[in-house]
This record gives sequence, C-alpha cells and structure tokens, in this order.
Amino acid sequence: MSLNRLRLIVQHLSFFVLTYGGYFRISLGNSVPCLSCPFIASCSGRCYLMIYQRGLSNLFGPLVYASGGFEGWDLVWDNFKNFLVGFSLFVLLVVVLGKSWCGWVCPFGVVQDWLGRLRRLFKVRESEIGPLTKKRLSTVKYVVLAYVSFFPLMVGLGWVPREFSLAWCRICPAKVLMPLFVGDFAALSMDSGTLIMTAFSLTILGLAALTLVGSFLKDRLFCLFCPMLAFINLFQRWQLLRLVKVPRSCLGCGSCRSGCAMDNDASYREKSPKETRLYAPDCLGCFKCAASCSSEGGLNARLGPITLFSSNRKKSL
Repeated sequence: MSLNRLRLIVQHLSFFVLTYGGYFRISLGNSVPCLSCPFIASCSGRCYLMIYQRGLSNLFGPLVYASGGFEGWDLVWDNFKNFLVGFSLFVLLVVVLGKSWCGWVCPFGVVQDWLGRLRRLFKVRESEIGPLTKKRLSTVKYVVLAYVSFFPLMVGLGWVPREFSLAWCRICPAKVLMPLFVGDFAALSMDSGTLIMTAFSLTILGLAALTLVGSFLKDRLFCLFCPMLAFINLFQRWQLLRLVKVPRSCLGCGSCRSGCAMDNDASYREKSPKETRLYAPDCLGCFKCAASCSSEGGLNARLGPITLFSSNRKKSL
C-alpha cells in the first residue's frame, strides 16, 4: 500500500471518528491537537484550543470575582492544576505525533483536501503564492495564536468583556463549516444580541466564506493561518515523529517540492552532508514529499529511532 493511500484511509477514518464518534460513545478527550470542532454535538475528541481558552479565562477569575485572600489563591491554584493537566496531555500528543495531527488527522484539513480535489476535478488551475508573500502570510498564525492566548487571559482578569473568553471559537471557520456535516446550520445565523457578538458573527461568516473559496483555489490555504499549527510549532524541537533527509541519496529532481501541498522547499534545498531533520514552519507532517521522492532512502519518516517509511523508486510501504 502506498504512503499516500494509507494517509487517505487514516484521514477519512479520523474524520468519521472525530465528527461522528459521539454517536457511538467514543470519547477522545478535550486535548486533541487539531481542529475537531467541539460545537458538533457528536464530536468525539475536542480541539484543545477551546479548553485552552477556557483555562486561561478561568485562571485568575477567583481573584477578580471573589474577595481574594488565601481562599482566592487556593481557587487559582486549583484552576491552574486543571489547566496544567489538559496542557500536559496536549503537549504529550504533539511530542509523539508532531505535525502529523495536521496532515493525517485534522477533520478540517480533510475538508480542505476535498475542496482541492474538487478543483482538480473541474480542472481549475491552482492559485500560486510567491515565496515572499507566503513567508509573510505564514507569520499570521502566530499573531492569531497570540490573540487566542491574550484575550481569554484578559477576560479572567476582568479587563475585557466575557464574550472574548472563547476569542478563537468566535471567529473560527470550522465552527461554521464542520457542524454542517451533521446537519447543524445554527452557526450560519447572525447573533445580534450585542454589538460585540454582531461583530463576531459577521467576522466568522466572512472568514468561513473566504476559507471555502480560498481552499478551493489553493491547497490547504487556511493552514497558513491556523493557530493550532502555530501552537504545534512551539514544540517542534521535541517532536518524535519527523522527516529526515539523507542528502547523499538525493537526486535533485525536485519532486519533493512539487508534491508538497504547502509549497515547502526545505527538503529540496537542504544540502548538508549529514542527515538533517526537516520541518518547515508550514509543514503539515503529511510526508507527501517522502512519498513523491524517487531516491532510495533520500527522505525518511522516523518515530524516534524507528524508520516508519523510507523513499524508494517503487514508492510503497
């Protein structure tokens, strides 16, 4: 079985389990490192960004809404311990599987891949993004991650309105698009209860529309801006699942670069004489570059010291 075919099977199985698993009483917790939307009633594993925001917004609440003193600090400590448990599990999952959560598991990534296949079906040419523009755009996800972290924390301190406690979920396109797969159209409606919620509603509907169009015209466009990818990147140094290049085996054909949905060229440009760990900031851990490589052992997917896949002329497992 080819690596790409295996990835397709895992992707679609993940989409089904994470989207509909709740119907079968499957529960994978609240620290899943991908955009598995908690607003789907049948969601079996919740995107960690929600619990992360809630943890930050509740962290210092006891000091703001109570009289303070030792009792207030005791509650802060309890909140911190709960936050640390979820955060530790998230980090553990990221360290073990790295960015492959994006390339192999993320349900919202699967939807983007479907849009890309639809574009190819209609023979629409993929839009191109220049290297300099792509580099500038890819920094946006870190700005979004800062936004995701800052506003919930400010809510906990009582400095901004409670509507910002789920700052990312208020604008995440997945919150609009993913519930559609279970027949839930509630997120398509406008919330005009307050001026802030009206602004959030307009923003999320606009971003959802832009994501649909953009992901149809350019493979995995939303991933350039995804705060989850930025979050995972913070722990890149310690990730066990990684891409490794053996330069002496490289043929210089460029097939790894052309096969990358994110237009990364790190695997092509790397010329170090030593084996080198490759993970560009926008890498999704899909290993399509290794599957495209026709050299013997030029690109390898490794989990710690174990080689899971090594490129070869047959391109098969």
